[in-house]
Amino acid sequence: MSLGTKVRQYREAKNWSQDDLALRLDVTQSTISNIESDKSIPNSLLLNRIAKELDVDINDLFNDSSNNIMSNNEFSDHAVAAVNQYNPVFNMHSPEIIESILKNQEQISKLIESQNKLIENLLKK
Repeated sequence: MSLGTKVRQYREAKNWSQDDLALRLDVTQSTISNIESDKSIPNSLLLNRIAKELDVDINDLFNDSSNNIMSNNEFSDHAVAAVNQYNPVFNMHSPEIIESILKNQEQISKLIESQNKLIENLLKK
């Protein structure tokens, strides 16, 4: 049984609509709909809040009780792999990202310099 199916079952067991759960979690109804239809997977913070609102152990939201996603406050390897399939991994050492960061820093430096000149001119007046 999928995560979304389990969320729906626990929600319906409480006789809550998707809107009810969304309101309790401060998310949109479409977020709940996407989770329940397995179009998206919630991040770890939202997943934890869902479990708390539904009064279930976070592990109960996953297929097998033997495949616990968390133990000793650490996410299991299969839980990390499940989330990573929805989140691309970025190589923070790629030349494109480094170049972009450097360009942004250069622009920020120019803006600060420009602001300092404006402040100097205002103080002279």
